[in-house]
Amino acid sequence: METKAIEKRSINLTYVRELRQTNHYSQAKVAKVLGLNSPDKYTRRESGEYNFQADEILVLSELYKIPMERFFK
Repeated sequence: METKAIEKRSINLTYVRELRQTNHYSQAKVAKVLGLNSPDKYTRRESGEYNFQADEILVLSELYKIPMERFFK
């Protein structure tokens, strides 16, 4: 049986930012929803300085009521 390589996909950070802005959420609000202890930690994720964790993408999916797959490019 042949195994196919799994394609690595990245988070579409522009889409994440646009979702937040469209929904009129501050970075501080989303940081709180994600359980982060400072807005700066969210800012660093949204800017790409730090990576979003898998469980954070799940929370964002629930917050914005969209499938998780939409966050990936």
